[in-house]
Parts: sequence; C-alpha cells; structure tokens
Amino acid sequence: MADDDPNLRSEAGKWFSSDVAGAEGPWGWRLDVVTLLAVIGESSVAEHAQTITASIFCLFPRIIPAPQAFLKPSRPPRLPETTAKMTGVYSGVVLDTVGFFANIIHPLDQYQPFDFEVLRITHADRNNAGGIKVPPAFQNGANFLSKFSLRGRKRMRSSHEFSGPSRASPLGSSGDTKVDTPTTNSGFNSRADIEAGAPNQGITRRMTMKEKIQDFAANPTLVNDERRPAIPATLYSPVHVLSVFSVMLTFSLIGFAARYQDGTAILAVSLVSFASSVVGWASWWKPILMKRSHTNTVPEGDVIIRTREGAFLLIKCTEEVARELYSGTEECEYHVSGQVYRALMGLGTCLLMVSVILLGNCKWNSQIFIGASYITLNGLYWAMGLLPKKYFWDLSRYNIETLDSARPADANSDTAAVDPREGVKSFTRTLWYAIRETKRTAWVNRSGAAPNTPQWDLWLAEAEREAIKGNREWKAVARKDVIMRMRDSEATSTNLAHGARESTSALDDDAKQAAPAIEVQPREQRPINGTL
Repeated sequence: MADDDPNLRSEAGKWFSSDVAGAEGPWGWRLDVVTLLAVIGESSVAEHAQTITASIFCLFPRIIPAPQAFLKPSRPPRLPETTAKMTGVYSGVVLDTVGFFANIIHPLDQYQPFDFEVLRITHADRNNAGGIKVPPAFQNGANFLSKFSLRGRKRMRSSHEFSGPSRASPLGSSGDTKVDTPTTNSGFNSRADIEAGAPNQGITRRMTMKEKIQDFAANPTLVNDERRPAIPATLYSPVHVLSVFSVMLTFSLIGFAARYQDGTAILAVSLVSFASSVVGWASWWKPILMKRSHTNTVPEGDVIIRTREGAFLLIKCTEEVARELYSGTEECEYHVSGQVYRALMGLGTCLLMVSVILLGNCKWNSQIFIGASYITLNGLYWAMGLLPKKYFWDLSRYNIETLDSARPADANSDTAAVDPREGVKSFTRTLWYAIRETKRTAWVNRSGAAPNTPQWDLWLAEAEREAIKGNREWKAVARKDVIMRMRDSEATSTNLAHGARESTSALDDDAKQAAPAIEVQPREQRPINGTL
C-alpha cells in the first residue's frame, strides 16, 4: 500500500519528525524550553496591549511574546485614567480622575510635591475643534445658491466666541463689587487664541502623505467623510516599528525552517502568527473623544488638577478642549461586536495551544532561532516600556504651551533661608499660587482643597480679594497662621464684615483645620475589566 511505502515515510520524516538525524543538537541536547520562551514577558506586552491594537498594524501576522496577554474575557470600555482631583474653574465639574491623553500631555507623576504649573492647550486647527468643519466665508458677489452649500450645517463657535460676559476683572467700577464672571487670567489672551473664531481665509493646507497613511492605519475606510481620527497612533510609533520588524522576523523564521525542511516549525510559527492576527482583530479599536452637541453658551473650560502630593496644575483651555481631554469620557470603539470578540478569542486560544505543542517538537536549528527571536522581542518590548507615551500617539491635534510667566520661580524650591515662612514649600503656598492665577476660590470649596471652617473661609475670601487686586506678593502663609489662631466666632464675624458667606461648619473638631479637606484616593492596583 502507498501508506507503507518507506520512501514516503522517510520523506515526511524529514519535515515533521524530531528524532531523525540532525533533529537534535550536540550530545542529544534539545531546547524544549522554547515553548516557555513563547509565553514569557506578559507584563511587558500587556503594558502596550491597547497601543498595539489601536491601528491596522495589529492585523499583521507575526510572532509576539506572550500572546496570551491579549486573551482577555472582556475588553475595556474606556481608556485607563490617572487618579487626581480635577475641578473646573468655571464649570463646576469635579472628578477624581484625569483622562488618558491628558496624562500623556502632562504626566502627573513627574510633578514634585507642592509644585505649580500653568499650561494653555488649544486646537492646532480650528476645523477640528468639537469634531466639526468650519465653512468658508462667502465672498462678495457669490452666487445665491452657494449659501445652501452648507447643507443645513451651522458654524459652531468656540466658548471664547459667544456673546456674553467677557473675561474682564470681576470688580465693578467702584473696585469692590464682585460679579460672577470669568476673570482675566494672566498670560492668556482669548483674542490671540486660534479657537477664538473662524480661521482667516487663505490657503488651505492639504494633508501630507504621512497623515493620510497614519489616519488609514488608525481607521481604514473607503468613505471620505473629511473627518480625521481624534488622536490616532503616530505612524512612526515604536509599536509600529516593532510590528514591522516582527513581521520580517516571522517570515525569516519560516524561510529558515523551509531551508532545513522543518515542517513542524513552519506550522508552529504560522499558527502563532495567525493567532496574533486573530486576537488583534478582536481587540482592534479607536479612541472616541466627547464633543459638544449644542452651540449654547457655556462657561470657560479652564480646569485645575490637584495631585495626591499637593501639586497644582492649571490648564487654560476652551470648553471643547476640556470636553475632549478632561471632563468628557475617552471611550474605546471596537471594530467587532462582543459576540464576535468572544468567538475570535476562542479561536485564538486554540491556535495558541496547538502552536505551543508544535514549538516543542521543532528541530534543533529551528528551536535555536525561534528561541533567540523571542528573547530579542522580549527585550525590545521591555525597552519600549522605558519610552514616554507621547512617542506612541499623535498629539498634533493640540498646541501645548507652558506659561512660564504665570509660574512662580520658587514654585518647586525651598528658600527658607530668605523667608523662613513664605519660602518653605507648603500646601498653603501652592494653593495661593493657584488662586492667584484663577482669581477665584469657588473651585477650592468644590474640590475639597480647603476645609469648610470659618478660619479657612476668611483666608480664602482674603486670598481672592488680593488675587483680584493683582497683589502677587501677598503673604499667604503668614496670614493663614494669624487667621488659624482666631476663634470660630471671631473668624466668622470678620468674614461677614467683608461680605463673605457664613461658614456652615459648627463642629468642634481638632482635625477640622487640616488641609486638604478631601484627600485624593489612590487607584486600585489590580486592573478592572481588562483595563491596562
């Protein structure tokens, strides 16, 4: 019979047998541990799992260390967030977390205790603000029918553009009457903001080839809707470079295995590569940022962030930027449904198990190169974790500017030798810096940055008055020490004499003067719902 043909068996044995001559190493050595190398390094890969699956590069067939890092029972509905107290200066929004992309723009873990910084974030292109396209202005003598070219769309103005109270000083003509309007922030001029109105008519910049390829990689579609992905993965991201390198390495392994007639290695590498494409397809996603759906008048979007270490970060921005990066939710939109995801996860699991069995039966030469490939990739993924996340995402949608003029020179320094009271880094001093720039204290009460006691109410009222006056040299710490020695009745009467509200605190608690009144809670160490 044909099945008993010894020539046929010997020919098949050259490709799929691991006990023929040349299949083992010197002195009978084997590298069965290569199956372990294929699944080692899960923590390094899991750190970049969401970045890897954020573009079409995740569909490339390639070997990946620890592919089981992608085999999750469920997908995260939102991007991971960082724990910090975020408060809208004018909007009243109070949150306990800061968004994923916002933390990439200004990593909160890099701020020293009691540090202070002011940033201004605007849209680089007004056409991208709020997810709409600004229509061109009509020229004189234009055809009457051209007025209907907008197809019912209305131009959406930014929050700086709406008619209403200007960002003037909240003092009346007499200098002592306060009105509840946004204040003028130092170093910030809304008229110079690109979002203050429609862009000037002129030459429209075309998208570069890099931007087109980058957008297609993030969201490939045949429909031209003139909308770019909000924040795609940058084209030259280290993850993309490593993905291309892995593809080249995978095909090199298959060619090497074919050279040595190792059919088992060819099947093993092919199956584990196909498994990476399957799980990549199941987890393929794109970020969806929140945008405004109405054009009604809204407060300014400035936000202030307080870290657990007592650092304050003031962000001057419009409501459109605040919705996208801070107060809104950054959701994950997946390309496949939940049921398809589970089916693909099951298929990927089966392919991975079969490929692991086959890897343990490869010939000696193939095991050497496969093991060396996994060791190399594990080292590269570990090294990629040392890079800042800003290299992985295209943040050119925003212009980020550090307002050095608003940041005190001693914000992160200790000058106790010059001034033993005001020169020492403290929570009170940094809180005064933030009030001095915002010229408001309502956000302090909403965020719990100061206790709700008569003494602190008096200090906040005085701090706001000094900030409005422009007294940047006010002795905030010294004045606080004086006020804290007052009795509740004395502080309340002084506060009411200046027209401030009466404190609602009536508890005689030794800890009621401790600042901050509400601490920022640490995030849980264990991932929730697969969030990395």
